[in-house]
Amino acid sequence: MGMEKLLVVKFGGSVLEDGESIRRAAEAVRRERLRNRGVVVVVSAMKGTTDRLLETARKISQSPAPEMVDYILALGEEESARIMTAALRSIGLDAVEVTPDSPSWPIVTEEEHGCAEPLLEECRNRVELGLKPLIERGKVPVVCGFIGKSPSGKVTTLGRGGSDITAVLLARLLGAEELVLVKDVGGIYSADPHRVGDARLIEDLEAEEAYLLASAGAKVLHSKVFKYKPEGLKVRVTSNSGRLEEGGTLIHGEVPDLQVVSYDRPVLLVTVVGDGLSNQRALAEMTEEIVGRGMKVLSLRADDRAVNLIIDGEPSEVLEAVHRVACSENLLKGLSALEDLALITVKGRRLEALPEAIQRIAEPLAKRGIKIYESLTIHNSVSLLIRWGRREEALRLIRETLGCV
Repeated sequence: MGMEKLLVVKFGGSVLEDGESIRRAAEAVRRERLRNRGVVVVVSAMKGTTDRLLETARKISQSPAPEMVDYILALGEEESARIMTAALRSIGLDAVEVTPDSPSWPIVTEEEHGCAEPLLEECRNRVELGLKPLIERGKVPVVCGFIGKSPSGKVTTLGRGGSDITAVLLARLLGAEELVLVKDVGGIYSADPHRVGDARLIEDLEAEEAYLLASAGAKVLHSKVFKYKPEGLKVRVTSNSGRLEEGGTLIHGEVPDLQVVSYDRPVLLVTVVGDGLSNQRALAEMTEEIVGRGMKVLSLRADDRAVNLIIDGEPSEVLEAVHRVACSENLLKGLSALEDLALITVKGRRLEALPEAIQRIAEPLAKRGIKIYESLTIHNSVSLLIRWGRREEALRLIRETLGCV
């Protein structure tokens, strides 16, 4: 069976809560096999199991060793794999469980416990030697999510969202056509549907948009999914409805590995100083006035004593607009502006692995006497303002420093 027709589907623990939900998941897999698609199943521990096992570990020892915790927690995913394998076999599919003890086990990690990083090339070799031959023989592998195995043979775990990481990693290494993440909600919503009553389903989402939501704490998807997502892989987030090929949220496009980009026009940094400037009406009126004059507010940062705005617009008009609103609200003590600034942004999934990113960006600029007038960090992007005339030099320095020339 060609790899171009391969689907990787991950069932979260919250949708594997009882026999009915497991049967429905198994039927969904059978539908895909009837469509002549190869399927690899990844499973999380059944709902409530991980918490129960963690409690058991803590009863064994008040301060259990991370190695022991991983070993115990892995039992949850192993249980799920065996139960799902049995369910698939009961409806006529040639399923085989793949646990850390299996000769076809694919996920090899570093030796760390609790949040181990996969060793990509080791995983690739294991997939080629163990998992691919199973698929080519028409079998349905059922792989434990969340779990890894270190080169020394110890059981490890991948941390929060670990089953999603397992699934996207396997999809990448197998060259899968699509990855389906089955959750307890119908997809990605405009807000958490458990907390916001009128949250709406987003049917179509750019990968960069989904990455920003995940990085900001959206629980339905882990940001590390995008660390391993290959170019061209479609990702669908959906519910356990019995149909995997439709519905939910389809994520497409790519998240850049690491990009250093510049806004294409000089911008203005306006600072307003006064009392009570965090007043929401005043902030709203400022932005409305600026936008109403055909200009753009690119960033706004406020506390009770000052407001900083980065604006794309004609300087005299910007100052007039901000001054008028601040005076009308009787908040203004002073107003200043820096013109002809370049807004440079560093973004991408590799930024997650660079906790010292701001320092690495700033140091080469400082050595060359390039002053940073403002810096902003939003999740996995860093933006800064420098003089427009030194923009090209700054771009080159940052790209060289971060290795993304």
